[in-house]
Amino acid sequence: MNDHDSQVAVRPYEADGIRELDNNLPSWWVGLFVFNVIFGLLYFVYVHGLGGPSIAKEYASNLAQMPAAGGGSSTDPDDAKNVNSIIGDPNAIAAGKTTYSANCAPCHGVVGEGTIGPNLTDNFWLHGGAPDKIYLTVSNGVVEKGMPAWGPVVGDKKVREMVAYVVSLKGSNPANGKPAQGTEEP
Repeated sequence: MNDHDSQVAVRPYEADGIRELDNNLPSWWVGLFVFNVIFGLLYFVYVHGLGGPSIAKEYASNLAQMPAAGGGSSTDPDDAKNVNSIIGDPNAIAAGKTTYSANCAPCHGVVGEGTIGPNLTDNFWLHGGAPDKIYLTVSNGVVEKGMPAWGPVVGDKKVREMVAYVVSLKGSNPANGKPAQGTEEP
């Protein structure tokens, strides 16, 4: 044993031949611990005692702002009917293709041929093939079939553009298309 080993305090117990040193905690660690305890207590008093912003309040505030920012799903029939104004618009179709490729292609295929989801290129539709019906399906989703509501995710404008793109796919019938599902609509 050297001089340094004789000055180190050792705890008075031993477990499996191992003796534990009795060192002080580093001062930076103690300071950080004290800061966190004080901050936690002040935060608790501010949020719960003084009525400061809570996560639930922030969530409700963000949710209330979504429709104003173009998000939110729609069940308004007028919104669904207004989609007809962009059907056939090349700019809307191009923008819709971009959004479709990012969000819809994994389930409906790159060109709408259908993979997990139904084929979008034929004249058979599960929830209606008219633009207003497609709009409502895309915007509100079909949760029981696994399709999310895209309205709250991408916003109303992008939903309308996706509908314009999907309508442009009708009748293209790619070679690798999924068999028809639903009822036939002209």
